[in-house]
Order: sequence, then structure tokens, then C-alpha cells
Amino acid sequence: MRAALPAALALLAAMTLPAAAQTFTPQATLEKLFTLEGNTPYPSPYAGTLNFSALTSKYDSGHGHGYRNELKVADKLRLSAAQTHEHFAARVTPTLPAGAKTIVAQYHVEGLDTILKVYVQDTADKQGLDGKAGNGVFDILVRILGTDGKEVTTALGTVRSGEGFDLDIAFHAGEALVTARTASGEIKTQRTRIKGDDRKIYFKFGDYLQALDPDTGKHTIEPAKWDQYYRQNHIDGSQISFSHTIFERNGVQP
Repeated sequence: MRAALPAALALLAAMTLPAAAQTFTPQATLEKLFTLEGNTPYPSPYAGTLNFSALTSKYDSGHGHGYRNELKVADKLRLSAAQTHEHFAARVTPTLPAGAKTIVAQYHVEGLDTILKVYVQDTADKQGLDGKAGNGVFDILVRILGTDGKEVTTALGTVRSGEGFDLDIAFHAGEALVTARTASGEIKTQRTRIKGDDRKIYFKFGDYLQALDPDTGKHTIEPAKWDQYYRQNHIDGSQISFSHTIFERNGVQP
């Protein structure tokens, strides 16, 4: 009887664990909340990990600056910034060639405007902790549109291809807080209030692989120019993996 007691207690504890102890958001919940751009990111079986590849999907939204493979909050579920209460967290692992730049998460306003973007980039940028182009060190940068209409940039750390970092994005009633944890430690943005706007907003995450016109160095919506840019910069593959993926609205899952 004594030998059976610990097992019985363990079973009872497991049966009474709260739902909040779950370590990732179920696929069925994500599929209710998000629509897909590009190839499905869900492996089988799904256990909280999603794999996105813009270069495999080659999804063209018609107004982007490179191919993408993303999940975005469905049209019917979008709210204004003031009404939005959401939390996203995941272990993000980019597998990218030197010189690549991608957006792994963003808040978009209906239309073409963005209010928050998280970049993983190996491009020249004085606001990064590394800031050098093509050396295999990827800066993690977040840009948030402040109340004055100017983007506030925060450097959140660096990783190399194949290394993961923990990303946490909290958005509550028009106020954003972004945290990244790398092998070097944790960095948080200031709690930032975004510029007021009555339009609906929506969260997206995945692999939005940036490209420029190789002749002018400017943004372009032409896929043929993107292909040329990727070839010239030896960007021949991309994968962004999100593990232990959690997305919550109003603190609970629907």
C-alpha cells in the first residue's frame, strides 16, 4: 500500500493541475485566431513548434518588401489598439544566411502602416548591438511607433544562425512592452505607448524576408527584383522556428 501511495498522489496532482500550466497554445486555437500567408507552419505532430520559411513559401501579398510566410490575426477578430489586450511568447530560432534580414513579429494597422516590428538582421545598422553587415551576427531590434509618430528603436541582443532567443511581446490598450532573452542576458524595452489611431490592428508572426531593389537600394514591390536581390546577396534559404509558442488574448485562450 505504501508503494502505491506516491503514485496515487502524483496522479491526483496531475489531474488537478490548472489549465494555465499548459506550455503552448494548441494548434486548434491558433487556427481559430489566425489566417495563413504561405505554407503551413505546423509540423505533425504539433507540440508548440511552428516552422516558417519565406523563401520556400514565396508568398507575395502584393504590397510587401519581400516574400513572407506568416500567421496573422483573422479579419473578424481585429480590434482597435485601445481594445487590444494580447500576449505572445516563444523561443525564436532563426536559420538564415549571413546578410539576411527578416521581420519575425509585428503589429500591423489595417492598411499599410505598422506600429511594432521585431527584426532579426545581419545588415548595417548603427542602432544594433553589432550593427555590421554580412558577418553572421544577427541583431535583434524592435521598432515601436511612439505617440509623436516617430519610431523608437531598441536593441534587444544578438544571435547567430541556429541560436535561439526568447521573445515576449505584451500589448495592452495601446501600450507595448517587448522583451528578448539571449545567451548574454535579458533586455526589455520601456513600456511604450503607441501613436493613437482608431483603425483596427492585428498581430503577425513568422518569416517576412526583407529585400530591396538591387539597382537602387530602395524598397520595391516587384518579386523579380526580390529574387535578384536574394541571389546577389547569397540569401538562398530561410527558416524561422517558434517553439513553446503562446498567444493569449485578454489573458486567456478562447
